[in-house]
Amino acid sequence: MRKLKILSLIVGLIGLVSTIGCKKTTNNTVVKQDSVFYSAWMQLKMTNVGDTAYYQDISASRLTQTVLSTGVVLSYLGSPGTSDTAVANASDYGLYQILDVGNIEVQSYGYLNDLSFSSSGFLYRYVIIPGSVLTTTSLKNFSIQQLKKMNFMEVQKAINTAAAGDSSSNKLTNTN
Repeated sequence: MRKLKILSLIVGLIGLVSTIGCKKTTNNTVVKQDSVFYSAWMQLKMTNVGDTAYYQDISASRLTQTVLSTGVVLSYLGSPGTSDTAVANASDYGLYQILDVGNIEVQSYGYLNDLSFSSSGFLYRYVIIPGSVLTTTSLKNFSIQQLKKMNFMEVQKAINTAAAGDSSSNKLTNTN
């Protein structure tokens, strides 16, 4: 009887240890590859809020807190009716952007007003590059300052080259 109790105790301990030691896991995690997104060209219709101050809010659903913290948002100004819509970086024309989660506020103070910017028909486009793309592709060879100086075609070429040379697929994707 005593041996039976000892045996029961040993079997019970082994069962307890094996239950604690076994860990049931289910790994249903889907890893989503970050991508670079760009908006369609949109006509600017800025509102005059003062003598020489103009602004417009633009919805950007892919602009997340993570992008704001670690990525970069580039902006471009285009002129309709030209063969190359990507005229230049918007900042080259005095267009500033205030970034917030889900929103870009575009602002102009004076310079663009000479171009009748509120009703000019100028086009605007933004490009969102997540931080993970900046650090894991050949884009890591460019500083944020270098990227901000590139026109849209140069950025597009750099991103598509990075996608072709890397095992991950981070091609430039339109948000629409």
